[in-house]
Amino acid sequence: MKFSVSTLAFPGYGAEEAIRASASIGFDGVDIRVRQDGHVWIDSTKAERKRLLDLANSLSIDFYGIYSYVGSGMVSPDSAVRMKEVDLLKAHLDMALDLGANHVRIFSGTKERTSENMMRFIETCKTACKAAEDRGIYIGFETHGELAWDGDSCLYMINHIGSERVRIIFDPAHLFRFGLNPIIEGEKMREYILSIQFKDFFIGEGDRNRYVLLGQGEVPNEEFIDFIRRTKFDGFIVEEYEKWWHPELPDPVQGLRHDLNYLKNKLLK
Repeated sequence: MKFSVSTLAFPGYGAEEAIRASASIGFDGVDIRVRQDGHVWIDSTKAERKRLLDLANSLSIDFYGIYSYVGSGMVSPDSAVRMKEVDLLKAHLDMALDLGANHVRIFSGTKERTSENMMRFIETCKTACKAAEDRGIYIGFETHGELAWDGDSCLYMINHIGSERVRIIFDPAHLFRFGLNPIIEGEKMREYILSIQFKDFFIGEGDRNRYVLLGQGEVPNEEFIDFIRRTKFDGFIVEEYEKWWHPELPDPVQGLRHDLNYLKNKLLK
């Protein structure tokens, strides 16, 4: 079992600073946020990527996930827009290859849960999977959005895409927030889960949740840890410390030390 951290934890840090901080805290890897306002973007040069990889290697920390925001264009009625999104995903897959990462995270991005959008997303994923297969990189869709919203919808997509390079990035807290039982949903898709994210909060109105350190909120993380131990999950455990979106969280180095200790104490007994 490996422990990674999303660089959403490090607003205001440069990419190198985020990698150094993650290594100093004790994480095995980082899931780096790839966005124009993130820690790195797809227009970075091969030389820039090599510097990041060399730094990570020197600190004995790995890149696990390339956290992209690809997805919304995959359900467009316009085939040209969908193909543009495939090209964008390919650029992220190339970055994953350059950084030695395991997977690229995408969203089942749409504001409408319709059969038309589902089929467009599936067909676009099929097109993109050839590039993932050629590079030996996984595409992981997160349990966010209107299409990958529970175990059944995730299995539907996995089965219809039909590629060994498609997996699930499981965010149990997100399902809990919308009234689902993450244990039940996790059981359904356990065979295909690539990584599992952890965070904690108190549910508020709309998007106004109050985020706290692990074990201090109302997300049933203890129950989900029991699920991980019982099923002998051996993938990536990702600390999704969303300081980028939730400045009320403590300083990331302080907060992440607490959260990593919490996870290791619970999972490595």
